Amino acid sequence: MKTDKDILVEVAVMYYLEGKTQSEISKELFMSRPKVSRLLNKARETNIVDIKINYESDSFARIKRAISRYFGVENVIVVKTMKNENDTIQEIGKAAASELKYHLKDNMTIGMSWGRTVRKTVDAFKNKSFKNIEVVELFGAVNYRDDQPEMLSICYDFSKKINGIFYPLPAPVFIDDGDVRKALINNRMIKTTLDKSDTCDLIITGLGVVNSKLPQKLWDTYVDEYAQETIISSGGIGYLCARFFDKNGEFIKHKFNDNVIGIQVESIQRNKMFLVAGGVSKYKAIYAFLKGGNVNTLVSDDETLKRIISFDRHERGEL
Repeated sequence: MKTDKDILVEVAVMYYLEGKTQSEISKELFMSRPKVSRLLNKARETNIVDIKINYESDSFARIKRAISRYFGVENVIVVKTMKNENDTIQEIGKAAASELKYHLKDNMTIGMSWGRTVRKTVDAFKNKSFKNIEVVELFGAVNYRDDQPEMLSICYDFSKKINGIFYPLPAPVFIDDGDVRKALINNRMIKTTLDKSDTCDLIITGLGVVNSKLPQKLWDTYVDEYAQETIISSGGIGYLCARFFDKNGEFIKHKFNDNVIGIQVESIQRNKMFLVAGGVSKYKAIYAFLKGGNVNTLVSDDETLKRIISFDRHERGEL
């Protein structure tokens, strides 16, 4: 008797490899055409079908060269901007996962943040075993709420996929009480992870936007209204590893940056960085951070990068 997975594989083979139409499949397997369509969607969602598009083109090559030339990024990976931002993030995550395997090796310490794009990257990453590789959470868990298991599991899930050792950071991301903060960072487990975060060989992270119309978990939920106003008045336009930065990609002087339980600013700036960030709404924040010259590998989408290139030329007075 065929299992559900057997049927998914059979439908996928008939459609993608044998070139049969959905109508032909429905007749051959005695099922409705809408059911065939649903099975094909499920086959993609469950990675039975893994569609990979070769994005190499003259247009994308020009984008890569411009980003490398203007911002000193060694390695630029470009995907097509989709109509829906969630789909764009999904494509960025797939491309990042495919590229990431070339940056990993034995005896590495990898720092990883959390967020939608990092989650998509980890979900798409295919298991590959390494020796003596460490995965470190770069900043604390925002708060222990209903959505936390999903966020807390990103680094753990990645460590399992690469046969790595996981170093969690079980602390709130922001602590404004000096005594509590001191006690936390001297906790044995937290101190070990913080020490590891400052000696990473590679940082894998996304990037957030200040005051975006789109949902931004850390900004919307964990920064109060007064703090939001002061961050904006201090020039903050984006954040990375829970640290807020300005239009020049420099981390601002603000109590929230001082109160992060996580990787130090100096460690972020001296590390190799694998940045996965896209969506047109983020282009100014991505542009600002690129100006800081701290990104080695960037995975993003073409419309966002075109906006960045155009904005940079305007700022230079070339347009």
